[in-house]
Amino acid sequence: MIRRFTGDKRTKRVGPMRFTDDEHTSLRDAAAEHGYKGESGFAADIVLAFLDGRFTANLPLSEDRRRTHMFRAQVLRALNRTGVNVNQIARALNSDYTPPDIRQRLDELHHLLTLIAEALRRPTDAREV
Repeated sequence: MIRRFTGDKRTKRVGPMRFTDDEHTSLRDAAAEHGYKGESGFAADIVLAFLDGRFTANLPLSEDRRRTHMFRAQVLRALNRTGVNVNQIARALNSDYTPPDIRQRLDELHHLLTLIAEALRRPTDAREV
């Protein structure tokens, strides 16, 4: 149902929103189908209805973000456990017991931890998922 004009003009602008040609065509068609003269009023009414809880949607972007957050939390827990092991290795290095290949293993571990840290720093892009 089209929002009736109540005398309260919408003056704040959000955007500009960008769409592909196909998305814009779908938006324009849906707006016309629901009796809107343009896309902006239609898009604004959908956003406000969502915010008011008059309808809900499974937003894949928010689900992707949640999964990414959970994955990062799991990685951080695993890294913490690895840190405990590295502490034990450092303690062994500072004692009389030092295995012969420990330096090579520590270099490999440092390289792996650097790769993991770099991967976790990169922003996620929903288009790559």
